[in-house]
Amino acid sequence: METMMTSHTQIFISAALLCMSPMAAYSKATVHDADALIKSLVEKRSKVEELTEELENKKRERRAKQRAFENQKAQLDAELQRESVRHAQLTEAMQRKKVLIEASKERDAALLPIFEKNAAALKRYVETSLPFRQGERLAEVDLITQKLSGGLLSPRSALTRLWSLIEDERQMAKETGLYRDTVTVYGQKLMVDVVRIGTIGLYFRTGTGRVGLVTRSDSGWTTTFVDEERGRLQINHLFDAFKKQIRVGLFDLPNMLPMPEGR
Repeated sequence: METMMTSHTQIFISAALLCMSPMAAYSKATVHDADALIKSLVEKRSKVEELTEELENKKRERRAKQRAFENQKAQLDAELQRESVRHAQLTEAMQRKKVLIEASKERDAALLPIFEKNAAALKRYVETSLPFRQGERLAEVDLITQKLSGGLLSPRSALTRLWSLIEDERQMAKETGLYRDTVTVYGQKLMVDVVRIGTIGLYFRTGTGRVGLVTRSDSGWTTTFVDEERGRLQINHLFDAFKKQIRVGLFDLPNMLPMPEGR
């Protein structure tokens, strides 16, 4: 009987163990699945956090770009406003300039006959004045007239330049100096040294040493050689002094003041 009890007990325990084995296996499987699920959830959560952070970064970038665009737009609007103001100012300035130009044209038209009158008077003066570089002096007047006729100068500018030439003529009358120029003696042109005494007259010396003077007479200007010894010495002394830069002092010279013919 006892033996049978033992046998049944073993059978019962064995049966119990048999019954418990599937439960233990199921429990292990459940734990494994739970771990896998937790791991998956952790990974997904990490991925979600990563995506969330990326999304926030993109939002921040978009907001930064939006602010930059807004700042740029504000700058462009301000620049456009400044350009509009400048355009309005330029338009106003152009209108004022146009009015001034029209007024200037009217004034210039009034100056044209004044220029023509004074240019003609200056040419007449040069043609009858001391024959010193006359060609150059007349050419300067003609050049201004040509530029005015060609539209390269306005009447106002031409008149200003003409006035400058008139001032040069006035200055020339005050100056005495040593120069090189041509003189015509007995129909022959000679390149000579000259001492010009204002616009009263001039003394000259040729390359061969002959001396002479240009003086005004009743019939115009007279060019003559001075062959008389005293006169030659006086003129040579004048040239020697001027070559030594001695231009102030008392010089005895042949008379060049105009004298009536026949006396």
